[in-house]
Amino acid sequence: MKFTLIIKGNFWKKVYNQLKPWREVVLPGLSIIILIVLLRSTGLLQSQEWLVFDQLLRMRPNEAIDRRVVIVGIDEEDINYVGSYPIPDKDIAKMLSILHTYKPRVIGLDLFKDKDSNSDRADFALALRENPNIIGVEVALNQKRTFNVKPPPELPPERVGFADVIVDPDGKLRRNLLAAKTHTGKLKYSLPLRLAQFYLREQGIVFHHGSHSYDPIGFGSSRLVRFLPNSGGYVGTDANGFQILLNFRSDPEPFRILSLRDVLTKKFDPNWISDRVVIVGMTASSIKDKFTTSAVKRTLYTRDLGIENSADQFQWIYGVEIHAHTTSEIISNVLDGRPLLKVWSKFWEYLWILAWGLLGIILGLILQSPIKTLLSLGLASIGLVAICYILLIVGWWIPLVPTFLSLASAGLTTSFFDRDLRTLLEQRSLTMKRCFETIHNGPLQTLAVILRSLGEEDIETGKLRSQLEQLNRELRSIPDYLSQEMLSRHDSLYLEGNEILDLQTPIAELLYHIYDSTLRRNFQGFETIQSFIPPNFEPLEDCYLNADQKRGLYLFLQEALCNVGKHSQGATRLDVICMRSAREYCLQIIDNGSGMISKSNYQSGGRGTDQAQDLARKLRGKFRRFPHSPQGTVCELTWCAARTWRQRFLYPGNWKFFSARTDVT
Repeated sequence: MKFTLIIKGNFWKKVYNQLKPWREVVLPGLSIIILIVLLRSTGLLQSQEWLVFDQLLRMRPNEAIDRRVVIVGIDEEDINYVGSYPIPDKDIAKMLSILHTYKPRVIGLDLFKDKDSNSDRADFALALRENPNIIGVEVALNQKRTFNVKPPPELPPERVGFADVIVDPDGKLRRNLLAAKTHTGKLKYSLPLRLAQFYLREQGIVFHHGSHSYDPIGFGSSRLVRFLPNSGGYVGTDANGFQILLNFRSDPEPFRILSLRDVLTKKFDPNWISDRVVIVGMTASSIKDKFTTSAVKRTLYTRDLGIENSADQFQWIYGVEIHAHTTSEIISNVLDGRPLLKVWSKFWEYLWILAWGLLGIILGLILQSPIKTLLSLGLASIGLVAICYILLIVGWWIPLVPTFLSLASAGLTTSFFDRDLRTLLEQRSLTMKRCFETIHNGPLQTLAVILRSLGEEDIETGKLRSQLEQLNRELRSIPDYLSQEMLSRHDSLYLEGNEILDLQTPIAELLYHIYDSTLRRNFQGFETIQSFIPPNFEPLEDCYLNADQKRGLYLFLQEALCNVGKHSQGATRLDVICMRSAREYCLQIIDNGSGMISKSNYQSGGRGTDQAQDLARKLRGKFRRFPHSPQGTVCELTWCAARTWRQRFLYPGNWKFFSARTDVT
């Protein structure tokens, strides 16, 4: 049992160790997603979601004009035409009588006519009694009675609708109240709902509603979608009564418009009125019957200003237009199947936000390049906007702002943390690699010489002591090297004896320095070489290498020379040859000693061979070690040269040789 627990413990420890790097990268992204969900749930993103919602509504394709709804707007010129304001009851009565002769299906009178004491009230009262399809208007939902406006006393309650509207905290209209109870408990219906009820009744479509204001409202088999406190981007909003989201008609000219003058002078097409919903209201800019919206392309107010397609976030829209849009929304849904605006449940909305946030995390993990990550997040964001836009066209309002923030923030956060973690791991790996290089090119080289010396019969104690002291110094210098490597930039090369070489120094100068310092090391193979001719590294002056490639090239030269010093016996000549052609660079280290390595195993080797092969891969070149005739070894590194116009001119195709020969005097 104990053994089993140990196995299980080791297993979960391995799992934990495997997941630890992912945890460090993924948890920050998940934290961002949770933070965005919390911000949305507290309503801090409401305003941004409303603005984006309005923008998407305004960007929808143009719809056909709704010919079932006609607006008779009383504008400033109409007021001047009749000569007074309010419009006299006799002129309103005349207008209603003219409209009645063309047999509209229903007329909505969005004018407050609660006073019946004027002298020409009789004509107006007669028009209301003789036309049973006229719907009057009232304001009935204010708790303070003085703020309410009674309907025309000549109309029965079933021919009256309220004009109360609900404005969002940013001052804009996005929803409409269809049914509500007054503070006395009486159930009331809005003017648009009354107009739709009268219009659809003529086609045999029955209106359904319960005794409570929030009960489902339906026409025939159709049901209106009720607004709830947390619908779409709303959080904890007052949803008393029966409210719907306004699905404005998407067209700069959604309805036919007539003026009072047009009706009184009969300058209109009778087909515009026959069997239609006619809504009469004020469209004069001086009258305070205006609201703000940013969800439509143009209103009557912006049309009068000569603006074709307004992108203003605050457009004035008249109350009669609001009634027309709401009436059209209900009738079009029942008869044409035009979608009402619907929303997902909160569970699906937050699952949607989480899913896109996880997509951002995945992109941040997979794409390790900041440019690729930004590009992929940009493309994913465009796809998100396109999906939300298409779904809004078909009637679904799904969260865009929190989803976009979740995608972008989680993706970028994950990418940054992943990059930092990878940088840390790469730094550690690089430090370990440099540590191995230092140990290999320093203490291990000295140790190899000592081991070879121990195989000899006559070994001097003083010489052995000197070699061991050198090994001791090299081992003790490793911590200093690592600390320097961790604290400095990677543009320096640290050699034994705390010697530091700047990798920005010209290649030829640094290669010679390494050549000189290596030959001065206490290696047996160098003892028979007594005359030193400086090598010429000029062919490499035009070679462009980054700091890491330079470091590898310097270590390659050092390793090749150390191999001669350790393994070559009786060498009298050491050649370092540089060659430059139009296509390649070549660096060769050639000796004429014996006993270096067996001819059958020239391409195998230890750490030094691995370093040389790794450098050849980085330079897109080739590393070889082969025997030299009649005796000795050739260590060769070739790599591709960039073919610029200058290089093609200087090196048309032939090799240029630059060598250094070192032999006995």
